[in-house]
Amino acid sequence: MTKTTFIISSSDAKQRLDQFCFAQYPDYSRSFFQQLIDKEQISVNNKITKKPGYKLKETDIVTCNLIVPKTLNLDPANIKLSVLFEHEDFLIINKQAGLSVHPSATKPEEVTIVNGLLYHYPEFVSFETKERPGIVHRLDKDTSGILIVARTVQAAIIFSRMFNERTVQKKYLAIVHGHTDLKGSIDYPIGRNLHHRHKMTHTNPDGREALTHFDALQYYSDQTLISVKIITGRTHQIRVHCSAIGHAVLGDAIYGKASTLINRQALHAAETAFTYKEKKYSFTAPLPDDMQSVLDQLKPYQDS
Repeated sequence: MTKTTFIISSSDAKQRLDQFCFAQYPDYSRSFFQQLIDKEQISVNNKITKKPGYKLKETDIVTCNLIVPKTLNLDPANIKLSVLFEHEDFLIINKQAGLSVHPSATKPEEVTIVNGLLYHYPEFVSFETKERPGIVHRLDKDTSGILIVARTVQAAIIFSRMFNERTVQKKYLAIVHGHTDLKGSIDYPIGRNLHHRHKMTHTNPDGREALTHFDALQYYSDQTLISVKIITGRTHQIRVHCSAIGHAVLGDAIYGKASTLINRQALHAAETAFTYKEKKYSFTAPLPDDMQSVLDQLKPYQDS
């Protein structure tokens, strides 16, 4: 069993408790969390609740005792981690594409960032949250770039609050199909696809608010390199929003189509900036080789 605590932000307020838990753990079903609530394994503000429909309030503290499958791979593994910066309280990792951040119920044996953390940094063994020690946000398996990992429980609480309060700035680079506007904002709500649980959608009537800003950096013959800043942090947000406006991320087989130029979505978490304990930090992760190779092959657009 692993215990995880969440502090409810303004954007998560008014959600049902079971819906919120489901959104945090998409590998499990909503009925699974309804059963957990019935078994008194979920509390709100340190009080057990048996109401799946409880409407969350801003600053509520939700604690979930998740029953982790016995087969979940939490063994230390000597995998290479590209660490951009080490602080006594946190790490800045440049995650390679193809590596998941943490194990899941659907792929319990998969080797992930967590396995590498447990091998290279023994302090992660002491976290109560065994399946996600120090993990304060996520990147999709096939998205590369900057990942912040807390090295202490106190730092995890601080960073979780920072993400909830949206004080962590994140900028991505993406190669998308077609020619986007020079700049724009996308504010479609995002929710779970009711027919395909592994997908998100901008058409779910119960979707949560989501806001994405983008700028076109370079036009190519039929693609655009864009810089993306997300204000919210919904699952698959950039991929869903780009697809929704007709400019799916290149190589995104789920929300667009596969590509012969790259074998994953061309999306990279390039920059982050935040203030931690009154000191400002900013980090940049260079464009990975596979995305640079795509750009090298594309022909710049020439307006006739």
